[in-house]
Amino acid sequence: MKNKIPGFILVLFLLVSVAFLPRIASAENPKAIVPDKARCGEMIRFGKQAYDRGKFLDAKSYFRQAVQADSTSHVAWHYYDLSVVSALAEKANKDSDLLAPDVSERGQVQPSSGAASPPPPPKPVKKKSIPVEEDEGC
Repeated sequence: MKNKIPGFILVLFLLVSVAFLPRIASAENPKAIVPDKARCGEMIRFGKQAYDRGKFLDAKSYFRQAVQADSTSHVAWHYYDLSVVSALAEKANKDSDLLAPDVSERGQVQPSSGAASPPPPPKPVKKKSIPVEEDEGC
């Protein structure tokens, strides 16, 4: 009985290692992704043109394709990030609730033409400017 247990464990270990060996071998040699620098450059150029025209979502699409063509390109990633932020800013500008969430024009009663208008906001007070001396460095 004592001789059968270590033999059973050894056979079980060999079966498990043979079953998982092809998976481990394939993970060691993944397919090398070859960057397509020409396509990346072309998509960056198209994206810049769209961005300059104010078409931020189109630019984002082009820069995404540039990143997919060459994921190591810092320029492609920079422009992609810039286009994402610009597209979000454009969306925020269109949606007034995002800019001024506490102000609501809905449900407010419009003042009649004979009512007094609200007073103008106070003018900002000018502060005295203090001359800046040259810093000698600390």
